[in-house]
Amino acid sequence: MADVRTGLVFNIQRYAIHDGSGVRTLVFMKGCPLRCRWCSNPEGQEIHPELGFMASRCVGTEICRARCVAACPEKSITLSREGKAAVDRGSCAPCRECSEACYYGALELIGSEMTVAEVLLEVEKDRVFYRRSGGGVTVGGGDPLMQAEFVTQLLEACQTRH
Repeated sequence: MADVRTGLVFNIQRYAIHDGSGVRTLVFMKGCPLRCRWCSNPEGQEIHPELGFMASRCVGTEICRARCVAACPEKSITLSREGKAAVDRGSCAPCRECSEACYYGALELIGSEMTVAEVLLEVEKDRVFYRRSGGGVTVGGGDPLMQAEFVTQLLEACQTRH
């Protein structure tokens, strides 16, 4: 099998107890072709990074203009009539600038390229719990099969370190 350098991961959730036996670490991969209406992880559907926006966290007004709006290199973020950030998804080329500028976590980059080694660094933080509880790693998404080579390499790496 060819060495896949990176996979697109949108979340790593540690200390999960409802997704298999024992204590588990969940690795969520980006990309799913199905678009189910009942999808529990819609942020995992697209196969590319996306800018997430939580309006309830946006304080708006001059704080956003000075930080988030100013940070966007594509000028995709403006202020609505209410003074909250508004994202023009058509012109947004998801990057980290605006999400890092947002003090309140209203903007978040969903999905980042990670190597197998980077994912393993997170996964191995819970290694002691796996041994004691009979747990391990669960890969979800999105659809992990959209990145099958990367997921295979990740799971093989997990087994060799067991």
